[in-house]
Amino acid sequence: MDIVLYNPLSRNGKNEKFIQKVVQSLEKKGQTVVSYSILAIDDVDSFVSGCNDDDRIIIVGGDGTINHLANRIYKLKFPQQLYMYQAGTGNDFIRSLKTKEKVVLIKPYIESLPNVQFQQKARYFLNGTGAGLDGFIGHLVNHSKYKKNKLNYFRHAFEGFAKFQPIAAEITVDGKTWKEHKVWFVSVMNSAYYGGGMKIAPNASRENDDLHVVVVKDIPKWKLILIFPTIYFGWHIKFKKYIDVIVGKDVRITFDQPTYLQIDGDVEYPVESFSVKNQSEHE
Repeated sequence: MDIVLYNPLSRNGKNEKFIQKVVQSLEKKGQTVVSYSILAIDDVDSFVSGCNDDDRIIIVGGDGTINHLANRIYKLKFPQQLYMYQAGTGNDFIRSLKTKEKVVLIKPYIESLPNVQFQQKARYFLNGTGAGLDGFIGHLVNHSKYKKNKLNYFRHAFEGFAKFQPIAAEITVDGKTWKEHKVWFVSVMNSAYYGGGMKIAPNASRENDDLHVVVVKDIPKWKLILIFPTIYFGWHIKFKKYIDVIVGKDVRITFDQPTYLQIDGDVEYPVESFSVKNQSEHE
């Protein structure tokens, strides 16, 4: 049996009809299909325990839906295979897997996720977390009157450039600490992509335990605006005067003033510091 889980609030509130099409598509392949809203599942452990071991659990949605569920099931031990049906507006998670399959096995990739801690809270993330300008842009996107898509992100990126001011940060990676006085943003990546296809950490891979810390600093605003489009191709890392990429497993960032923190696109504010560890190294 295929058990389809979906978020009724995704796809700008028009997900129900899409789910019907997904169910029909799976049924045409001879599958017995049932669907559930993830918002209606209070106890994930009990829900999974009620499924047969050979059932396929298929999540329909983008990065936000997968992140939401991953944080609820991370420490659960369940026998069923977990799949993702490609949908949603982000899909940086699937993009990093470099597959064209519509139904993708994702269970191996969410069994060891990095953990970000901030303000006495903790969250697992799929793609990346970061603070400063990228968090501020995420805030603008999440509160936008426009639909979430690549164009909208690009639009609000330029709004962010106009309004955001660089801040000072103390950065620690694997025990080595240094200070930067004019930081635009610091992103800690588990894979290459965020923001709907931006290749912010082109050499990062979820196949290994490394975190890639991308620090954008000391760059005039006009140059940042010119360099920004090159992030989609991963070419920005050639500007080594302004962009550092540090590889490590244990990261802590402390800012001199509160700023915006994004975690797979979800935004927290105000945040003055955050730390990231790869869980495979600490469990």
